[in-house]
Amino acid sequence: MRWIRRLPQGKDCIAGLTIGWGNVDNSSVRNRMRNSMLLEVEAGMPITARDIAAAVGISQSTVSRILSGDGRHRVSAVTRARVLETAGRLGYHPNAIARSLRSGRTHCIGLYTTHRYDARNDFLAEILGGLQHACSAHELDLLLHIGGRTSSADGVFNGLRDGRIDGLLLHTSPDDPLVTRLSGSELPVVAVADPLPQLPSITCADGEGMRLLVDHLWERGHRRFAFVAPESNLASVERRVVAWKSALRRHGVPYGGVVIRIPSEEPLGVLEQLRTDGNEPCAVSCWNDRTAYGLLRACLESGLRVPNEIAVTGFDGFLDDKLPARHLVTIQCPWANAAATAVELLLRHIRGEAVASETCLPVQLVPGDTT
Repeated sequence: MRWIRRLPQGKDCIAGLTIGWGNVDNSSVRNRMRNSMLLEVEAGMPITARDIAAAVGISQSTVSRILSGDGRHRVSAVTRARVLETAGRLGYHPNAIARSLRSGRTHCIGLYTTHRYDARNDFLAEILGGLQHACSAHELDLLLHIGGRTSSADGVFNGLRDGRIDGLLLHTSPDDPLVTRLSGSELPVVAVADPLPQLPSITCADGEGMRLLVDHLWERGHRRFAFVAPESNLASVERRVVAWKSALRRHGVPYGGVVIRIPSEEPLGVLEQLRTDGNEPCAVSCWNDRTAYGLLRACLESGLRVPNEIAVTGFDGFLDDKLPARHLVTIQCPWANAAATAVELLLRHIRGEAVASETCLPVQLVPGDTT
């Protein structure tokens, strides 16, 4: 047992903590405690608001309001200071489970993606950085959900709805069966980067970005075009492809350019597909910067001159310090800001407020020496 012992001078001591009675507000509690020779707290049990109330000599409800930061009830500064000091000395830690049961909130949001990124990926790193700052500002925890290759849609769905999170940020493809399951559930969900049907989404202006790139390439004198895109069905990429073809038709390129699909971000075999008998330069727009930098490295290794023999553009706005001599022409997307905005939208969704079906952030052209 851990004892709270009465001292001769009218003070009590809890594990070495001396507490005076001079400012106790609740006289009935004070008198009851003075008439008692000792109080006891079970060893090994966590300190609770009731223990602090007994030690300070005020009601448990007042202690609970002070510890929770509830400012709706007036409490004197002296009482508040004594409660907080006592809580600190006794080693009080709020019980997150009990708090969530009372409030119906875990103050934790989740992030789920099916695209096998790791933290070294530029896009995911930017998203995580934005989420970290936003969650810190709102005093939220962030839980990363990782689905295994053998995880079924039902298994993932049930795992996301097991009560650990208040809402979910989702990055996946429109044909993922999880999208339909989540859109019909009570779990608040916001899609990030790639718009998803029936779910609020935060995106960057993919179409406007491709228009800016095509206009730039046309002004630079390029007349033969190709687009390198992944095989995976990402809504943002398909929007870029459509906008790229539309911009080329607007400039009088009826065939709309050549689209080359690759299995991953590495542009393996792209140069072989681009080689023709003529010497006319080709402008290649890559779906993201990582693919564009990979293509630049392939050109360097094969002796292909950039931009004399081939022009290369990217999308996202990430710099590659491994190629310091090249300044990639690309589109700057504010992904960190998009992630922070996603948290704001998700919190509104959790509170039951209306959220727009899609929130689109502006992009800008980043000039360089690769066109």
